[in-house]
Amino acid sequence: MTSSDQFTIKIRRDGTIFQYNSKFELINTWIGFQDSRCLHLSIANDTLIALAENTSNYPVIKCWNLLDSSKLLYNSVLEHNDEPHPISAFTISEDMSIAAIGLANGNMIIIHNLKDTIQTSEQFKSFRINLAIKEPITDLLFSRSENSLFILSPSSLLVSRFDSKGGYTISPLDDIGSQLNCLQMSPINSASVVVARDEALYLYGLEGRRATYALEGEKTFIKRFFKYIVLCMPSKSKPSVNSVTIIDLKFKYIAYKGDIAENVCEVLISGNKLHVLCDDGKVYTLHEKSVFSKLELLYKSNYYLLAFDIVADSKLEKYIEMDVHKRYADYLYQKNDYDLATQEYCKTIGYVEPSSIIRKFLDHQRIHDLVKYLQEVHYKGNANPDYTTLLLNCLIKIKDIDCLDSFITQSNNDNQVQFDLQTAVRVLRQAGYINHALQLSTTYLRHDDVLKIQIEDRKDWDAALKYLSRLSPDNVENYLHHYGRLLLEYNCQVTTHLLIELCSGSYRPKNADSDVTDQLSLRKSKFNSIAANTINYIGFNASNSSRNSSTEEDDVYKPPSPLKYFSQFINYPNQLIIFIESIMKLRFGIEFTSDNIIIKEVQSIYDEQNFNNVSASLNTILELYVQEAGASESPEIQRELHSKALMLIDNYERIPIDLNHALMICTIESFDEGKVKLWKFLEAYEEIIYHHMAQADTSTNREDEERSTDAIFESIKNFGKFVPRMYLVVLDFLSNNIEGHNNRTVIQNLLELIDNVRDEFTKKHMNDEVIRLPQMSEIVQILSKPGVHNGIVKEWIIRKVKEDEEKTKVDELLLMSYKEETIKKENQIKELNDVNKAQTFQNTRCSSTGERLELPAIHFACGHSFNMSVLADNETECPICARSHGMIRELRRNQKDLLEKHDTFIKGVSNEGFKLISSNFANKLF
Repeated sequence: MTSSDQFTIKIRRDGTIFQYNSKFELINTWIGFQDSRCLHLSIANDTLIALAENTSNYPVIKCWNLLDSSKLLYNSVLEHNDEPHPISAFTISEDMSIAAIGLANGNMIIIHNLKDTIQTSEQFKSFRINLAIKEPITDLLFSRSENSLFILSPSSLLVSRFDSKGGYTISPLDDIGSQLNCLQMSPINSASVVVARDEALYLYGLEGRRATYALEGEKTFIKRFFKYIVLCMPSKSKPSVNSVTIIDLKFKYIAYKGDIAENVCEVLISGNKLHVLCDDGKVYTLHEKSVFSKLELLYKSNYYLLAFDIVADSKLEKYIEMDVHKRYADYLYQKNDYDLATQEYCKTIGYVEPSSIIRKFLDHQRIHDLVKYLQEVHYKGNANPDYTTLLLNCLIKIKDIDCLDSFITQSNNDNQVQFDLQTAVRVLRQAGYINHALQLSTTYLRHDDVLKIQIEDRKDWDAALKYLSRLSPDNVENYLHHYGRLLLEYNCQVTTHLLIELCSGSYRPKNADSDVTDQLSLRKSKFNSIAANTINYIGFNASNSSRNSSTEEDDVYKPPSPLKYFSQFINYPNQLIIFIESIMKLRFGIEFTSDNIIIKEVQSIYDEQNFNNVSASLNTILELYVQEAGASESPEIQRELHSKALMLIDNYERIPIDLNHALMICTIESFDEGKVKLWKFLEAYEEIIYHHMAQADTSTNREDEERSTDAIFESIKNFGKFVPRMYLVVLDFLSNNIEGHNNRTVIQNLLELIDNVRDEFTKKHMNDEVIRLPQMSEIVQILSKPGVHNGIVKEWIIRKVKEDEEKTKVDELLLMSYKEETIKKENQIKELNDVNKAQTFQNTRCSSTGERLELPAIHFACGHSFNMSVLADNETECPICARSHGMIRELRRNQKDLLEKHDTFIKGVSNEGFKLISSNFANKLF
C-alpha cells in the first residue's frame, strides 16, 4: 500500500489495484498486474509508480495517472544481461528524475531520467552497480540533494554519490545495517537519514554517524511523519501485540505510544493524519494535538523545558513563550528554588505585569530576589516611578551600597536611562543618600535636582554657583530667579557678578574644570565704598571683553530683564546699586561719572524693548541712592549718594525717570534738596514756597530763620509771577513774623517786587496777569495787623497814593477826550442821516490807487472816493471800511445771540462773575 494527500492505493496479490480518496472511500479499481507480482508502490506528482517482478524475476515498471481514470502511462520490463535476482528494495527521488532498484544479491539497478522516460514512453536507460556486499539490499533512500543514495543492508550502510556525468562513487558509512523498512529520511536538519535497529535509532549524514538514540526493542518498520519518526514494534508487555510509537527526535521525547491488539500491516500518511492499518481491515487514525493542547499536558506534568522547545519550534507569539516562563517560574518558586525562579521571572518582563511578581516576593520577604527582579525591570525599560521607589528602598534597607552604585550608573552606551530619574533622586534624598542623588542628577543633567541638593541639602553655595556657571543662559536665568536670594545671602559677591554677566549679555558657560571664583577674580575684603565696588565689577567685564568678542555668534542670547532680579536684593541694597549701575553701563550704555551721566546712544534707551527696563532701573537706583544716603552714618557717603541722586534728577530730560516717583521717594526720605528740584521741574512753585515757609517756622535759631527767610524771598522772586496769589501768602507769613530786622527788609523788598512785576505785565499788556496780582487794598489789609510798624510800609503807601493820583488824572483827561470824540461822532452820524443836508466831497485822488479821480467817480459817506474802474460791479460798500464794519456787525450779532443764552451766562458768572458782568456792561448788554 501507499498513500498521498489525496489518494490511498492498495494492490491485492491477484494484481487488482484499488484507489481510495482521503476518506478511504473507494473511487476506482483496475487490474494492474496479471503475470507479475507487485513488490513496491509509490505516488509521485499524482502518478502511481508500481514495481513488480515477472516470472523470470525481471523488474516490471508500470505508471498510471491517478487523476485521469487511472490511465496507464507507462509499461516496461527492465531486462538486464545479468542473471535475474529477486527485488529487495526500491526508491524514487522526489522529482522522479532518478530511481534505484535493490536486488537480493547486493547489486543495484539505477534508472536515470525516469520522469522524461515515462512521458516519452521510451525504454529505460539503466546501469547496474555491483556493491560486492554479497547480501540483500534491505532499503534505499535518496538524500534531499538527490545526488546521493543511501544503501542499507543487514550488516552495513553505504552512500553512493552521483556526478553530473553519470559517474558514481560508493563509500561505507557504518558497519552495521538493519532489516527491511528501517531506513527513513531524517526529520531534523542535523542529519540526513534515520536507521532503526533493535537497540537504538541512528542518525547519519553524508560523512557518517551523527547521533544515536537508545530505544530497545525489535522494529518492524519506521515511517517519517513531518517532524516525527513513527515506529512499529512488538509491545514489551505483550509480544503478540504491536506497539506504535511516535518520537520527536529534535526535542527527544515520545509524542505518542499505544498498543494495538491487531497486527499492524502498514502506516499511511494522508495530509496531517496518520493511519494505522491492521490485518483485520481496521484503520486507526491519529491526529496531532494542537500546540496549546500539548502545552497544557506538559504543564500538568511540569515539563516546562520541553514546553519551551515546542513553543520555539512552533514559532508562536512571544506572549505564549512568556506565559511558559511565568508558569515555570511559579513552579520553581513553589519548590523554593528562588534564584532560578527569579531568573525566569526576569525573562517575562515586558509581557507579564510586574506587580503580581513583586507582591509574591514581598509576601515572602524575598528582598534580595526582589532587588534582582526590579533591577532587570529597570534595565529593560519597563519601570515606573513606583518600581523605582521600591527598588531604591529595598537597596537602602539591605544597605547594598555596591548595588546602589551599580544601579545609578547602569545607563546604556547611548545614555538612555532605564528608570525614572525624578523618582530615584527624590527617594535617595529622602533616605539621606545625598551624594548618590547628586551623582545621579549630575550624570543625567538634572539641573533642578543638582541645585536643590547643593543648596537645600548640602548648603554648598560655592558648588551651586560653580555648577550654575556651566549652564546655558536660559537655565541660569531661571535658577537665579529661584535661588538668587539664598545665593546672595551666602555668597553675595559671586552671585552679584553672575547676575551682572547674565543681564548684560556677556555671560558664557564655563568649562567643567574651571573654578568660578578664579574666573571672577573677586576680592574677598569688604569694599570701602559703593563707587569702588561698582568700578571693580564693571572693570572685570571690561577686562573680559576680548573673551566675549571671540565667542561664536551662536553663543549670543537675549539677556533677561534685570527687573526680575531686583527682589532678590531686598536685603542687599548696596549690591543692588552695583548691579544696576553695571547693567546701565554694559547693556544700555549709561555710565555714571562723579559729576555727569554719559549716554553712548540716546536712541537705544528709548527703544521699545529697552525703555521699560531702563526707566524702572533708573527709578529704582534713584530710590536706592536716597534711601541708602538716609541710612548711612557717614557724611561722605551721604554726600556721594545725594550727589548721584541730584545728578539723575538734573538729567531728567535725557533719561527716562519718573519725576512723581522721585518726588515721593524724596518726600518719604526727607531729601529736601531733591524735593525742591523736583517741584521746580514739575512747576509746583507753591510747594517750594510753602516748604521754605515751613522751614522758617521750625527754625531753632536766628541764623536758620534768616536763611529760611532769604530762601522764601528768593523763591517768591523766581516763581511768584507764576503763582501771583502766593505774594499775599508770603506777605502774610512775613507780617506774622515781623520781629526780625531781616523780615522787615524782606517785606519792603517784596512790595517792591510786586510793583516791578506789575509794571512788567503792564508793559507786555498782560492784563489778565495784572488783575491776578495783589491789589493795594489787599496789601494794606494784611499790613494793618497789630505789630506791623507803619514805618515799614509808609514810603510804599505814599508812593502808591501818588501813583494812583497821577493815574486818576490821566484817566480823567482820557475820559474828557473820549466824551468829545463821542459827541463829534454822534454829530457826524446825524449829518449823514439828514437827507436834506448835502455832503461835500473834496477828494481829488482815488483812495485805493492814489491816482487822480476821473469822472465818473464814486464817493462814500465815510469820506473815501474811488475811480469806477477800481470798484467791482454792484459794489455798494466802501472797500476800505468794509472789514471794520463787518467786524462790528458780527460783534453786535453775537451780543444779541448771547442775550438769549441764559445758561451760558449763568455758567460764566459761576466761574468769573465780576469779569463777565463788567464786560457785558461795557458792551451795553445790560
